Amino acid sequence: MTARLEMVAVVAMARNRVIGDGAGLLWHLPADLKRVRALTMGCPLIMGRRTWDSIGRALPGRASIVMTRDADWTGEGALRAANMDEALDLARGWIAATEGARPEIILFGGGEIYAAGLALTDRIELTIVEIDPDGGPAAAVFPELDPAIWDRELLQEVPAEGAVPAHRYERLTRKVPVRV
Repeated sequence: MTARLEMVAVVAMARNRVIGDGAGLLWHLPADLKRVRALTMGCPLIMGRRTWDSIGRALPGRASIVMTRDADWTGEGALRAANMDEALDLARGWIAATEGARPEIILFGGGEIYAAGLALTDRIELTIVEIDPDGGPAAAVFPELDPAIWDRELLQEVPAEGAVPAHRYERLTRKVPVRV
């Protein structure tokens, strides 16, 4: 019997739900980057092409599954998917074929990818940055969450320090689990 797979959204967003400006993040949180690495190591990451472009490479120890409408798109070290079903199939296959893989599929952004996968997500590992950027004309935003569907747990509050804005870590768990 195979382990139950869990879909986990890993996201950093501003108070106003902005996650990026279409090219990258709007803040730099060194401790959050370490947290994201720990949360995602050994897992397949499902992301959009703009998120891939903002990272610039495949992240070691993880599969990079890039959803794009461009059938000719390729990226070194990436697996291309045309839609969420194909991305989930690639993620399941990578987990099954990879020694030491964890039974978690990571929804990694951007806004369209979160919107497409949120209904299948069991848990959200959320960093809320205490700023309110407008994100510009290509702003990516995280979908609004219905509090009736999610249990919210505050994990840690981090005060501002120098150029690093105040932020907090929260974990949201779906009240009724889904199966991916």
